[in-house]
Amino acid sequence: MDAVNKSARNAAIGKFIGIYGLSLVAVIVCAYFLFNVPAGIFKNKIELYKTTEDEQTNLMNKIDGATTSLNNLVQADKNYASSTNDIEKGNLQTQANQYQKGISNVISELQSDSTSFISPISRKNSYNYAIAFNTILSYRNAIGQLQSSLLAKGGDAAALVKAQSDLQACNTQLAIAKLAAAASAKPAPPSGGGGGSMTNNAKEAQLQAQLAKAQEDLEACKRDKLALQSAQPSGKTSNLSESQKATLLFETGQALYEKAEGTKNLIERRGILSSAKDVLEKSSPSYPDGDKVNKILKKVDNELKKLSNMG
Repeated sequence: MDAVNKSARNAAIGKFIGIYGLSLVAVIVCAYFLFNVPAGIFKNKIELYKTTEDEQTNLMNKIDGATTSLNNLVQADKNYASSTNDIEKGNLQTQANQYQKGISNVISELQSDSTSFISPISRKNSYNYAIAFNTILSYRNAIGQLQSSLLAKGGDAAALVKAQSDLQACNTQLAIAKLAAAASAKPAPPSGGGGGSMTNNAKEAQLQAQLAKAQEDLEACKRDKLALQSAQPSGKTSNLSESQKATLLFETGQALYEKAEGTKNLIERRGILSSAKDVLEKSSPSYPDGDKVNKILKKVDNELKKLSNMG
């Protein structure tokens, strides 16, 4: 015999099962998104990290090769500067050109990687490395051009400066002689007796001798001036002495050091500081203020040590 409220009970059971099922579905959906979404995010992050690691490995291989070429280029430049054999210089110049070409190729690859890499970190690092190596090569080429210009102009500079100094000294001596002659030419006050006449004759003879000497000095100065003008090329600046060369190298090294101080990229700063150290060391032997050069060299060494400790 069926219950009186069978239909109502069945309806209630159906509602319960329906509500329970919907609640269970909601819990399952929430649990799915709760566990699956973070897992997907972590998976994407892991894939990005793996891609970044591969890109960084590729980048470091290129940087190691470029760094090796750069060290070889620096050594080749040092050997070239100290060599006196023309054949050896030619071989060193060929090697330096090969090293520079290899670094230029790496710079081109780094510039391409700065736009093709997936990882933002790898793209940024590639761009910074390309800028650093390009800056180092630019400074190296500029310093090389300065050194070539100095070597091409060296040789007659010391003689030219000495001749100019001698000419100025000769003109000064001539002016003093003329003043002395003018002072001696003033008439002496009259004096009695024959002794005064003899004294005046002696002074006149002395004056004539000084005047003749002044004329000789004047002619010698004119000859030196003509020789100086013929030895100096027209339309060109005078050559530089060793002190002036050292001053120019010191100013270049100081400018590189100041450039490095304002550079935030550590790799670029290290390269610029190394270039500054080489230039300052070359200016040290002939620069007038040796303590000033040593002070800046000490600062450069300290900065390089800090960068080495930072890895």
